[in-house]
Amino acid sequence: MGKSSYDNFIGGHQASLIRSGEQFFAAVENIVDEAERYIHFHTYILDEDNAGKRIVAALIRAAKRGVRVYLLLDAFGTKFLSDEFIDSIEESGILFRFFAPVFVTKNLQLSLRLHSKIVLVDGEVAIIGGINIADRYLGKEGKLPWLDFAVKIRGPECGYVLDICRKNWNKAFLGKEKRSLEKIEKIESYPDNVRLKVNLNNWYRNKMEISRNYRSMFRFARKRITIFASYFLPGSNDRKLLARAAQRGIDIKIVLAADSDIPIFKKATHFLYDFILRNKIRIYEYQPANLHAKVAVADGKWSTIGSYNMNRISDYASIEVNVGILDEPFTLSFEEILNGIIANDCKEITIKENRRRSIFSRFMGWSAYLSVRLVMRVLVQMTMKKRKR
Repeated sequence: MGKSSYDNFIGGHQASLIRSGEQFFAAVENIVDEAERYIHFHTYILDEDNAGKRIVAALIRAAKRGVRVYLLLDAFGTKFLSDEFIDSIEESGILFRFFAPVFVTKNLQLSLRLHSKIVLVDGEVAIIGGINIADRYLGKEGKLPWLDFAVKIRGPECGYVLDICRKNWNKAFLGKEKRSLEKIEKIESYPDNVRLKVNLNNWYRNKMEISRNYRSMFRFARKRITIFASYFLPGSNDRKLLARAAQRGIDIKIVLAADSDIPIFKKATHFLYDFILRNKIRIYEYQPANLHAKVAVADGKWSTIGSYNMNRISDYASIEVNVGILDEPFTLSFEEILNGIIANDCKEITIKENRRRSIFSRFMGWSAYLSVRLVMRVLVQMTMKKRKR
């Protein structure tokens, strides 16, 4: 990335990588159990399963200690909680709300989705990533967890995380009695001195920080880029930037899901394989489980971890939060982990193999691509229309 792209990174942080599975859920429990004043817990999906009950139990313990707990769940992503489960949350003293209900007075209402995943404790420590609260991210019945990552941070940028959380929460609540009034305080800097920046995508607030950072990476990377992407359907401008980076001699690896929980999206992504491979960008497919990660590293210096997918929904129709990290030791360590996953758990898709796809398979990919693009375009336009009202 170019020198100018480094200017807004802030020093004085601690940052530690967290992987999906027990490591993530234990880390969340630990910081929740240490909370003394308040917790903001915002996520897209919280299922009423073992993982969900485990985390809610930790939040209830905190509320009973007198900690002010804000639990904000996306109304579309989390739509199957029982009344009994919701009652147990609210009766514990947790301040609970669904973000942007889809149906209001029997009318369909499309708005930005809360796709970010944030746990903020006392304005001092935050866990941010792409991992939802459900058994499939923990691993169940002998199955590996869906592959994803988060990062735990301490330091000055936790103030910006609080600002994001307060605005999302206060937007969800109309009544003043339940508004988040926590003040942004001066936050301690740490001698680790990791430079990072919390990035927000929220089209309603004219914030496109994650999208811009990805495009800066494509423009200014000098040696190599590795991307792990779960729902990969970049627009034409991003595809051109990727192709130009490859033409400059940048070694680009894109790791995608071998199978997806949204099969039509996988077929749509498959349609892009010809373009990607033709531009000398290498494609790998993760084999052991579903890939849900949304991360990238560049030049062994810069990395990003969070909820942002490379598609129009994440650009214009979702609230997304990533952490961009400009730190060589952190990024080199993360890159080593990603390269190990590529070497041990992924299959490379070559041009020769891709050309063996049948005409029917190619037709299905083309049809899926057009269908998914159309649906995404309609959803984005309806979301934008909602903002203009």
